[in-house]
Amino acid sequence: MTPEEWLAGFETKIADVREKAEQFRVGLEAAGTTVASPDGTIRVGVAPNGSLTDLQLADAALAGKSGAKLAEEILKLARKAQRGAAVNVAAAFEPLGGDSEAMHMVTGYVPPEEPEEPPAPDAYQERRLWQHEEPETPPPPPPPPPVRRPPRPVRDDDDDFGDNTFMRRD
Repeated sequence: MTPEEWLAGFETKIADVREKAEQFRVGLEAAGTTVASPDGTIRVGVAPNGSLTDLQLADAALAGKSGAKLAEEILKLARKAQRGAAVNVAAAFEPLGGDSEAMHMVTGYVPPEEPEEPPAPDAYQERRLWQHEEPETPPPPPPPPPVRRPPRPVRDDDDDFGDNTFMRRD
């Protein structure tokens, strides 16, 4: 290989890395995520680094909910958005990182998926005559209270049977 061929190959590699770095920059800028609640009353946006960038609450989001329930929903959406942003960052880094240790480090910070809540049971449940339902079993009774022992009788350690003392002179 001549020096000119080596230099041409090196310049090609540099151009390829520059192109991948530009793709990464563009992908990183777009890696932020916005997530909304199922009813659309709460929206949470996060930046590619996971920091909160937007929080929108419709008036309907406040109706009939306690502050604790609202906070729980907001935090759940924020975690979901942070995971989405982390996945987007990893996808943007993939052309540069490939199967490298750096790529494994980036994907190692992707938070786990939030477990999906089961759908709320319908208020109306259809019943059929042929449908057999097991009766609900009542919860087991609470355990009996512990048995208390009767108090011990007070001991009178005074074994003196009279007014006699060995310390006295008669």
